[in-house]
Amino acid sequence: MPDRAEGEQPRPEVVQAVSDALMSLAPSRLEAIEGSITPAEQAQAEHLFAAELEASQDYRDRRIRAWQILSEQPWPEEATWRQIFDLLTPRAAALGDLYEALPDGARAEYDRRYGCPLAT
Repeated sequence: MPDRAEGEQPRPEVVQAVSDALMSLAPSRLEAIEGSITPAEQAQAEHLFAAELEASQDYRDRRIRAWQILSEQPWPEEATWRQIFDLLTPRAAALGDLYEALPDGARAEYDRRYGCPLAT
């Protein structure tokens, strides 16, 4: 690839590719564009990578908290989400703050009982 001028705008697809390579720990994914990544693109990619790491850590923390709430009560063997939520009431409503981190089945049961908190 030809060298790019320093004053050119960063290419979003390059920024995303660099960030993706950092997230996947696979720098070999950049071989096709190696040498054409500008310092501005590298800096934006590193910023995006840091933001994605922070978001994924926050998501993991929220997912752990959701499972802590879901597992506060002993569940009957092979319990349904409905049965689990019956045991949680009224604490189940607190799961709305963790909605996006809930497992799919728990999210569906939350929606059935309380409605989707993300709906506008």
